[in-house]
Amino acid sequence: MPTSRPHQRWLFTCVLALTWTPNPAFTKEPADSVAFFENRIRPVLVEHCYECHAADADEIGGSLLLDSSDAMLVGGDSGPAIKPGETDASPLVLAIRYETSEMPPKGKLPDEVIRDFEDWIAAGATDPRDHTSTEMIRRDHIDMEQGRQFWAFQPLDYTEPTGESYEGSRGAIDQFIGQRLLESGIQPNPQSSNEIRLRRLSFDLTGLPPSIELQQRWAADPSWQHWKRIVDEMLESPGFAEQWARHWMDVARYADSNGSDFNATFHEAWRYRDYLVRSIASDQPFDQMIRQQIAGDQLPYESDAERHDNVVATTFLMLGTKMLSERDKTKLELDVVDEQIDTIGRAFLGLTLGCARCHDHKFDPVPTSDYYSLAGIFKSTVTLKGESQRYVSTWNRVPLPTTEEHRTAVREHDIAVLNLKSEIAKAEKALEEAKAGNPDDLHGIVIDDTQAIKTGTWKESTYTKGFVGQGYVHDNNTEKGTSTIRFSAELPADGPYEIRVAFSANTNRASKVPVTIETSNGVKTATINQRKTEIPPFWTSLGTFEFESASPAAVTLSNRDTDGYVIADAVQFLSVDDLHKINHPEDAPAENKEQAAAARARIDAAQQNVASLKKELQELAKNTPPPLPQAMAPTDRPTSKISDSPVHIRGEAKNLGEIVPRGFLQVCSGGEATIPNPRGSGRLDLADWLTDPDHPLVSRVFVNRVWMHLMGEGLVRTVDNFGERGERPTHPELLDYLATDFVRNGWHLKPLIREIVNSAAYHRSSDYNAEGMQADAENRLLWRMHRRRLPAESIRDTMLSAAGILSRTPIYDSMKSHGVLVSANNGNSTAGKITGVASPCRSIYLPVVRGYVPPMMTALDAADPDLLVGRRPTTNVPGQALVLINAPEINDWAQKTADRVVASTEGFEARLDFVYQLCLQRLPSKEDKQLAASFFSDNQQSPDAWQQWVAALFAGTEFRLLD
Repeated sequence: MPTSRPHQRWLFTCVLALTWTPNPAFTKEPADSVAFFENRIRPVLVEHCYECHAADADEIGGSLLLDSSDAMLVGGDSGPAIKPGETDASPLVLAIRYETSEMPPKGKLPDEVIRDFEDWIAAGATDPRDHTSTEMIRRDHIDMEQGRQFWAFQPLDYTEPTGESYEGSRGAIDQFIGQRLLESGIQPNPQSSNEIRLRRLSFDLTGLPPSIELQQRWAADPSWQHWKRIVDEMLESPGFAEQWARHWMDVARYADSNGSDFNATFHEAWRYRDYLVRSIASDQPFDQMIRQQIAGDQLPYESDAERHDNVVATTFLMLGTKMLSERDKTKLELDVVDEQIDTIGRAFLGLTLGCARCHDHKFDPVPTSDYYSLAGIFKSTVTLKGESQRYVSTWNRVPLPTTEEHRTAVREHDIAVLNLKSEIAKAEKALEEAKAGNPDDLHGIVIDDTQAIKTGTWKESTYTKGFVGQGYVHDNNTEKGTSTIRFSAELPADGPYEIRVAFSANTNRASKVPVTIETSNGVKTATINQRKTEIPPFWTSLGTFEFESASPAAVTLSNRDTDGYVIADAVQFLSVDDLHKINHPEDAPAENKEQAAAARARIDAAQQNVASLKKELQELAKNTPPPLPQAMAPTDRPTSKISDSPVHIRGEAKNLGEIVPRGFLQVCSGGEATIPNPRGSGRLDLADWLTDPDHPLVSRVFVNRVWMHLMGEGLVRTVDNFGERGERPTHPELLDYLATDFVRNGWHLKPLIREIVNSAAYHRSSDYNAEGMQADAENRLLWRMHRRRLPAESIRDTMLSAAGILSRTPIYDSMKSHGVLVSANNGNSTAGKITGVASPCRSIYLPVVRGYVPPMMTALDAADPDLLVGRRPTTNVPGQALVLINAPEINDWAQKTADRVVASTEGFEARLDFVYQLCLQRLPSKEDKQLAASFFSDNQQSPDAWQQWVAALFAGTEFRLLD
């Protein structure tokens, strides 16, 4: 992250010491004279600045030299220190005025000192000091031509293999590899067994084990022709698209929530996941997928389906975690842009571009100006838009194509709901008016909350309908024990009075509200359960108490030790006469009876109207049309808001340098890297640049990723870093051959995979070989196949498959049940809400919730969704076996597998064969059979024994490793 250290910021402003003052007897020379500089400017620079800002300083602060005229004009990290003739544009003047940086930091300089420097610069900044060489005063300079000589920035070099190779080679891949092996004198391993090769192929291409039917078919015909047919079958299977979509999801840092400070739900991220599955299933060219993910919203389209995928693909730019509650929105924008540039750099170019945000890249030929050329593109793009709550930003959403019928249905339904809710509001208001009047209209003496004496915090409200007077108050369920409210009355006569308290009941109210009643017989106490009322519509009786007109009559409610909201609306004191009028309305005069009957009729009618309208709303909700589809996707800013970006010095939001035009990386551009006439933000231009067939990096990086997934290690082992700090390719000619062929064949993934898995190198055994290990312990020359850990998803899916419960039905909209926040940001808030590993779906369809990745998947090295993960860590540690033994879901799957085996087969040997084919995709060896016979002994029919055997296989190393 960018830093802001004082000694790196404007250190040149130490030029003016707090103790220095001009000599009052000194006659002021003209500001454009040498004498003015020598008497009023140079002494300050020499005495107070050269220690840090001269060529012989131990460390030059802020990369700024002040010991020559050229040095001040060239400047340091913050750009030129002065601009002769332009006082208000000179950073030095702005700093000592305290208009930008506040320098010196211990106190503002005297006004006369500031005026001297203003006058000197306004007059042209006469400076007679000797010029220092440009080399001396400039910061480290990147030699772009020299940078282009690095292997990764060289054009693709397509070379046909010409050397000899080992017998059994099947094409160019084997010739390139075989030539290196022969030169090194290494004998490669022989071909793996048929069972191992089929298992390897199935997991690599589909992420799933081969079915028992396929195992049997392959065992019956392990011919080369049959192998190629199986490869083609797998490439066309749904499993292939899901497996390879999951690989790219690692690179795209896919997640269904934001994580970070505000774990907001990505309700629409699943659309991007499914776009990947569809695109890979149809073998869409990868260059087109790049164009869609960078600028799909600006691409032409011929159908709604094409427009849908173009827009959804740009979700790629939105998926990174963001500090949504950051109040400095300029900094937030820069951080989002930085994450997007870093992702594009590592995903497509294999370069760590984020380093250039604060300074020129330390190792690769990427100057800061190149970074901000890209930043201008993404600063002209809308990623965040609006707020989900105050200060919390949310992301841009783009409508997706749908039918006119759908839009009409949604529009008409929304209007109907709005109208019906308006009618219900009016009906409830009418009911409220019918049921409850002002305190003056009620029997007895009524004290409203507006007349009560309050201590502590009470919040006024009218949220829950049905109250006395104009509203009620509540304690906001906070600051318990600090709030009381006292209702005091002057009673007209001595005698007993029933006291009733008014409140709106609800399940979130306090169940035991402490009440004190001041009577003529002393203070009495009671409690109220405000989750229900006794006397409709909103009254509860505290009982009858004796009062004297000369004594206090008061009721006090407290929120001490309460377990919910405490509501205070009104208190009613009812005498015997008042109670008689309430309980015996028939004794009232005829006129009063008629009024009461009419009032009751109005209430009944109002209640029936509200109930009828609410039932109508419920019926309307049952027939709600699907919501209009939308994507979390970027758009370009309005034309007036699109602009190039200034360099942000040291990556700081408010420390601005020169403006650089939008463009690309110079080192990867044969000619001019600036976009001459950007189309909108420039994202479409960027997409064209990335997919230019002559680009030296993009096809290399992608082909290397594919090689790594199939062969265990990349030809460049640092798959996300092709720069100076990355590793060099083990077979550069092979890498360029595959990358060139990939582009020439239309950027299609399936032919590339087909060529690799049909090579002899892919079929080699992973067995240990002493001679090979001595000559090439790291297997860089590919004399054997790398032994690999299965990804977490394949391990889980294989257990579900063995249990016979793996569902191949995709899950859509998996976060539908979540609100704005996926959780309340605490450890217990997501219990039972997030679909867990027990679900029988393929792992790719499990929601990826940042901060809540299932422990089982984490233990098995699932990708960290906060990061771009080009190559997952692959560990094989005892903790993984413990997880596989102890996880309740895995024990359940082992039991289901055992039940399946017992129910499907007869006889011990048949069941043992079945178990091994389900779990390890092979038949048991002689040693396996001996060990099983010893374990089962007399328990060959026991489901529990079979469950234990399956669980042991699940926890074994062979289960989670791919030979």
